[in-house]
Amino acid sequence: MHRPDQHHSAGQHHCTGLTSIILPDSITTIGESAFFGCTGLTSITLPNSITTIGSRAFESCRGLTSITLPNSITTIGESAFLGCTGLTSIILPDSLTTIGEYTFLNCTGLTSITLGNSITTIGESAFFGCTGLTSITLGNSITAIGELAFHGCTGLTSITLGSSVTTIGEHAFSGCTSLTSITLPGSVITIGDSAFEDWTDLTQRNLG
Repeated sequence: MHRPDQHHSAGQHHCTGLTSIILPDSITTIGESAFFGCTGLTSITLPNSITTIGSRAFESCRGLTSITLPNSITTIGESAFLGCTGLTSIILPDSLTTIGEYTFLNCTGLTSITLGNSITTIGESAFFGCTGLTSITLGNSITAIGELAFHGCTGLTSITLGSSVTTIGEHAFSGCTSLTSITLPGSVITIGDSAFEDWTDLTQRNLG
């Protein structure tokens, strides 16, 4: 598996003392690694002018407990919130169409996520290791669930798949040991290798 957390050297300095920031409405893009490792940052509100959050923008911001994403956002880059263990909930706006690779990987504190109505793809390892996530509903706009998307989400007890899902990637739900049943919609065409591996207590797997 690709290890995005190894891109930065251990000796790189970060703004660990930054606790708050106000962004003006003139900003449209948050660049790559802009707030990487800002562990003192606890919350941030992004103005309605922002359309793009770059790759690794808030990676390893472990103190971040709250972030507000405006409806102007169309792109969230790879690993944008990777390792944000303090983040407990997030609402993804309707303007967003894709959850990128590793976006919320190892966000172990994440217990609630609301997906926008326009999201069509959940990228590879998007919620990998989100052990605090207990339930999730994937809307009818979603057509593809990437490889390892929910791998190791051991707290996940309930998941609802929308009626448009056609592809479930390899190991997408492997290691989700608390899940006991799932209903697959009739739209599903492809189920990847080991997609439901390690479901030791599986009692029901229905085809829609």
